Amino acid sequence: MKGIDVSKHNGAVDWARAAGSIDFAIIRAGYGKTYVDPWFERHLAGAQVAGLRVGVYHYSYALNAQDARTEARHLLDIINGRRFDMPLWFDMEDADGYKKKHGFSFTRSNISAITQAFIDVIRAAGYKCGVYASKSWFEDYIHVDADAVWLAQWADKPTYGGKFDIWQNSDKGTVPGVTGKVDTNILYTEFWNEQEDEETMKTYTHTDQMPDWAQNTFRRLIDAEIVKVDDKGEIAVQECSVQPMVYLDRLCGGQIEKLPDAIKVLQTAIM
Repeated sequence: MKGIDVSKHNGAVDWARAAGSIDFAIIRAGYGKTYVDPWFERHLAGAQVAGLRVGVYHYSYALNAQDARTEARHLLDIINGRRFDMPLWFDMEDADGYKKKHGFSFTRSNISAITQAFIDVIRAAGYKCGVYASKSWFEDYIHVDADAVWLAQWADKPTYGGKFDIWQNSDKGTVPGVTGKVDTNILYTEFWNEQEDEETMKTYTHTDQMPDWAQNTFRRLIDAEIVKVDDKGEIAVQECSVQPMVYLDRLCGGQIEKLPDAIKVLQTAIM
């Protein structure tokens, strides 16, 4: 599937014309801790009315993990509970040199910690979160538990060895309805189908079935003796369904291991 990503720099878009050539659009909501893209609402409404699949991204100026958490909350304020056809995207790069000018530590551990901090806040709010970055940043700097990868590699074909869901293949594309050059993308994962699948609340009976995004929660569930596994990895939970537990963990702000005690307190209060 073909798509574009846009911000205020693209100005007005004739979305009805664009929809004849593309299937989706990813729209910048804002950047940093307070900035809201002045074209966000217009681009979002236009793309949705034109029948396109829509995603949203945030450009980061975070210099540390706390900055990233603040930025994540800012993005959540902008979208105000609205849902989209794909994960919320965290644009972690240094396109304008801001980080370099401010003495940023370009290390795998620092960049990964910042990125994960953003992801964790977004997930705690009930959304999935993906990461946008260049091939070199994914290879050299970013090692996180993300729900999706948006690869930027402007080339005839991608050469990144890892898994990715969207490939931004050019920053000089042309699309009817868009004035000037625009970023073009190819989408490989139809996230909306995954969302429909998740609504069925699949039951996992073996650790091999667990997706990457659920592994951290799953390990904590084992540590808290909420679920158990045998030597072969079989999940030993009567009427087992770990998938709802993972969602419950998100609703609990990543504190599901404390749930049994909380239930006991609640039961005591009711009695």
